[in-house]
Amino acid sequence: MTLKGLIKLTQLMQEHPLTVIQWQILLVVAENPGETITDLVNEDKLLCGTPSDIAVSVKRLGEGRHDRPGLGLIKKVQHEDDGRYFKLSLSPKGKKLVEKIKQKSRYLK
Repeated sequence: MTLKGLIKLTQLMQEHPLTVIQWQILLVVAENPGETITDLVNEDKLLCGTPSDIAVSVKRLGEGRHDRPGLGLIKKVQHEDDGRYFKLSLSPKGKKLVEKIKQKSRYLK
């Protein structure tokens, strides 16, 4: 990608004020629905921090906390074999956002 393309991609991403880590999480979850944070980290698909760091970002991208609402971009479903883990997938809102960014970024060089 050229410098001009990188600048355009940065501007595109600024339309949706998420951190780089949050963008990485969204894109990786989009490509790997149903996997847990631990799976994604252990398989070197998420390289943006420790599982606990990533869990904080996932919470923000998902339902949020009691004092701070989430963005509703990620859904968590409790793992059927181990209740300590959650399988991740994009919500309809998250899918729409990821697809929009992918479409717009296809033409950047």
